[in-house]
Amino acid sequence: MIYRCGYILEGKQKKLNKYFTYYKFLDSWLSWKENNNNYAEYFNENSIETVAIYGMGRIGKRLKNELENAGIKIAYVIDEGETIIYSKEIHYNLRDILPAVDLIIVTPIDEFEEIRNRILDNNKTMNVISVDKIIGWNKSGIEKGAAI
Repeated sequence: MIYRCGYILEGKQKKLNKYFTYYKFLDSWLSWKENNNNYAEYFNENSIETVAIYGMGRIGKRLKNELENAGIKIAYVIDEGETIIYSKEIHYNLRDILPAVDLIIVTPIDEFEEIRNRILDNNKTMNVISVDKIIGWNKSGIEKGAAI
């Protein structure tokens, strides 16, 4: 019984950590927008013309709208949800051969390393970045975190 309670608490703590990570990310995203940063500048600075988005949950959908409003071309979306139907986008999952794009943006920030590795297993030449690294970029061209 004690083991089971520990297992349940561990699962709840993991979920709590995930939500806190997303809370901090969303706060940073709003702050980034309040400081008049924008995606077009980031992509121009890094010579990025076409992107794909991995993860079409809430953050992925918001990011897709933001990028489209900034005039960024989204070549396709990647999502593991088999029942999700995208009427406007070309949709892939990680079992597919992914067409070349300048950058794949991963929206599940808490699973970035695992997803990045799976994408690179599919195609070693893809540039993959977590959405929180783009938000960390600022107008002076300094990117917080790992370079593309």
